[in-house]
Amino acid sequence: MTMRILLTIALFFCTQLYLLGQTDVKSIRQYQDKSQSIDQDRIEYLANAVLQELPATAKDSINRLLIEELSSQLNKENAFRFSFNRVKSLSILTSPDSIFRIFNWEISYLDGTNRYEGLILKKLGKNYTLEILQPFDSTFTKEDLSKQQLGANNWLPALYYEIILVKSRFQTFYPLLAWDGNDLLTNKKYIEVLWFDKAGQTNFGAPIFRDNRSVKSRVIFEFGGQNAMNLSYEKEIERISFSHLAPPSSNLEGIYAYYGADVTFDAYQWQGNYWQYISEVIPAWADPKGRTETTISNKTFKQEDVANPTEASKILREAEKKKRIKDAELREETERLKAAP
Repeated sequence: MTMRILLTIALFFCTQLYLLGQTDVKSIRQYQDKSQSIDQDRIEYLANAVLQELPATAKDSINRLLIEELSSQLNKENAFRFSFNRVKSLSILTSPDSIFRIFNWEISYLDGTNRYEGLILKKLGKNYTLEILQPFDSTFTKEDLSKQQLGANNWLPALYYEIILVKSRFQTFYPLLAWDGNDLLTNKKYIEVLWFDKAGQTNFGAPIFRDNRSVKSRVIFEFGGQNAMNLSYEKEIERISFSHLAPPSSNLEGIYAYYGADVTFDAYQWQGNYWQYISEVIPAWADPKGRTETTISNKTFKQEDVANPTEASKILREAEKKKRIKDAELREETERLKAAP
């Protein structure tokens, strides 16, 4: 009788210990799952706050918190595959081959200036590495900058909106289409190129853009802040097409605040190892007949050459009107300077 009681008590305690152990395992798993979850609502809250009209000191403080939050969240195991579907105030791009992701945003200040931040989460073998991009602190001319090869620690800041993938014989390149608010007078767009060396180091710029006169590591477009230009990738034919930029008058050449798009387009065509410049093309999106290899000769516009000839004529008339206005303003300014004591 005594033995039966002892066995019953022992069985009871064993059962309780087993149940307690199962509860502890479940609690640990729940804690681990929670610790690995991405707090995208917190990220969106901070990212949206950076976009608000606030004093520079407040924006910079919020921006630091955003970088810290992203650094913490993106170091979690599931960050690379996480959708971030509730984060609307950041640009989040994934490379076509799912090798890296870019988290990127703009900070606009009340005085009209702006800056950009960027983080790259990249896959190296079975591991993931997070890099915070550091803007370069050197002053380059436009010509010099187009030839510089940069890295994660001296990055040309901009806001990316498309990642392209092309492969040469020995290297995979990721051209990046980007926008930069620059200053109060001009905007810029870039064709940047990102690539990783054998050690997995991040590099920006490569001498793969060719025209008849030079080789560039990136392509820089600058135009008037009130104007717009198109820069887009035509994936089917591996071509980057863009608006041809020009001033309304030859007297304003080199003064980029006056530059704007005319109705012609140029392009860079991928040639297997480099991008070759081609002048006067018809972008696929503007050519309903699908004749993407057709070029426009002598910048003339006929019905068979453009998607909407009426619209093209209207744009030309508006461009001529702007040209006359700018020329008149230039003449007035010249006369005023001559009359000044």
